[in-house]
Amino acid sequence: MMMLQGDDAGGGTLGGSFKPEAIDEALVHLNLGLKLTPQDLSIHQGRLHVLEVSGRYLQMSAALDESCSTYRGKEVPDAWLAYSIDLMSLRQYNAGLEFMKVLDKHYPDNPDIIGNIGAFLSSLKRENEAIPYLERAAKMAPNDPINAWDLGRAYDYSGKTASADTWYKKGISLMTDADQKKQSLCLYADFMDRRLGDRVQACDLEKQNCAEDEQTACRSSTNPARTN
Repeated sequence: MMMLQGDDAGGGTLGGSFKPEAIDEALVHLNLGLKLTPQDLSIHQGRLHVLEVSGRYLQMSAALDESCSTYRGKEVPDAWLAYSIDLMSLRQYNAGLEFMKVLDKHYPDNPDIIGNIGAFLSSLKRENEAIPYLERAAKMAPNDPINAWDLGRAYDYSGKTASADTWYKKGISLMTDADQKKQSLCLYADFMDRRLGDRVQACDLEKQNCAEDEQTACRSSTNPARTN
């Protein structure tokens, strides 16, 4: 069947899915399997996968809570964290936030979990709530480029330009993946143009790191730099 679903960014997707009764039956079998072999990670993951592909995102948190209370293998919490990437890419920010709060309950003081809570809050445009989580994550994992970059972005969106500049630069300095660094430098160039008003350096940075259609600071040197 086809499924039309909205997301938390104001958009939506249309794609293939499964009949509700088929999903319900699959979950019955998965739950029975978990009763028989509660330490089989693949069944826990299978249940989360079925809920995800059927668009039952909010039910994923309840299933995760049960799985966290049951499964004790060495693969967690990393095995659970993988689903946060899916929920972020699907722009299911509210479901992702609830998912991460469950993980925080079972695995407190984990910088990846705390940072993801901040990232979902920021995606929901709740930067004032996101910043304390991201600050905490950056302090706990000072060499993590993602936490530093996300903190810079939250400061940027909340209008704290100086702090944003500091943390953007720190995040970039910690990046070791060449593609990630190039993409981040392209985004930083936009920040330089948009917030710092430095169009000349922003254009130079765009020429080195952005595709031609992304070189907004270079399009017209006669236009005044953006301030918002």
